[in-house]
Amino acid sequence: MEKLLLITCLLTGTGLFAQDIHFSQYYNTPLINNPAFTGIFGGDHRAMLVYRNQWMTVASPYTTYGFAYDTRMMEKRGNFSLGTGLGVYRDVAGDTKMGITNVSLSLNGIIKLNSTQHLSLGVNGGFEQRSINNSSLIWDKQYDQDAPEYYNSTASSGETSDYNGGFNAGDINAGLAWVYSKSTRKLVNDENFSLKIGAVYQHITSQELKYGETPDQLWGKLSFQVESNVTVNNSSLSFQPNLLYQRQGPNQEILIGTLIRNKLGFDSRYTGMLRSSAFLIGLHIRLGDAIIPSIGYEIPNWKIFFSYDANVSKLRTASNSIGGFEVSLIFVSPGKYIAGKGHSARFN
Repeated sequence: MEKLLLITCLLTGTGLFAQDIHFSQYYNTPLINNPAFTGIFGGDHRAMLVYRNQWMTVASPYTTYGFAYDTRMMEKRGNFSLGTGLGVYRDVAGDTKMGITNVSLSLNGIIKLNSTQHLSLGVNGGFEQRSINNSSLIWDKQYDQDAPEYYNSTASSGETSDYNGGFNAGDINAGLAWVYSKSTRKLVNDENFSLKIGAVYQHITSQELKYGETPDQLWGKLSFQVESNVTVNNSSLSFQPNLLYQRQGPNQEILIGTLIRNKLGFDSRYTGMLRSSAFLIGLHIRLGDAIIPSIGYEIPNWKIFFSYDANVSKLRTASNSIGGFEVSLIFVSPGKYIAGKGHSARFN
């Protein structure tokens, strides 16, 4: 019957080899992707809320949500600073309510190579709690053998394993990143160019997953990420192309696309007191799986972003091309580099 549980999980939730918590707006969730991006942003404090809902037409939906916060410390110590962060994420999937709760702390050493380049090395550690509820599962022994159409929910399933028992496991991840960032304040639009390249290896401890009596090891995951921000000179437009590649065991994921940002209005050049808003649109592709249009709006310190996964894989027959809806809200407190003449930002 354990094979039946595995099949049921695959059809109604997620596989026994459960996928990691992840989001299509990977450019808005840097801490869950790579601890080496902790503290790498244009400001002093950053907080993020994100919610995702997918596969509503196939079975009980996946629901994923999370909170993250990061900042920098020790910036007055010359060419070194320390990025620190906290992430809390929850994922619930399918009829069995297969769930992951992840709480982790991130530390990132950021070394200033020169006025435009930084190198960072980050580690992330915490714990995961995994659980499952098999009360909604239907077993063959709960059907009357003489009248197969008759189902008795109170009948014994005949199963000896206790799948309802949750378990905890530690988790450690490590990554590195190289960041180039240059910015000059202009009246119409800042002339920005940045490039971030990162790599991370997750699940170094190779935690054990044990639903029932048979344990399985969680595969390690290797990821690469590239992000850039390029403004169009003497224009209110900027482009933000990005790429994420992840490989975990025999599975891989490739996400690629770009955001287009249109600045609305002007910033005050000298005081920094007047700051404009911006409108963003984007299109990303998860190769072989989904097309992901997105839209966002920025006001000073705040950004709200919506995206939608339109399923284009073989599953579209069952999903009716309906994938997942995702929304994120990001707050960034401005740093000392936001205002003032010249505006040579640490990161943008």
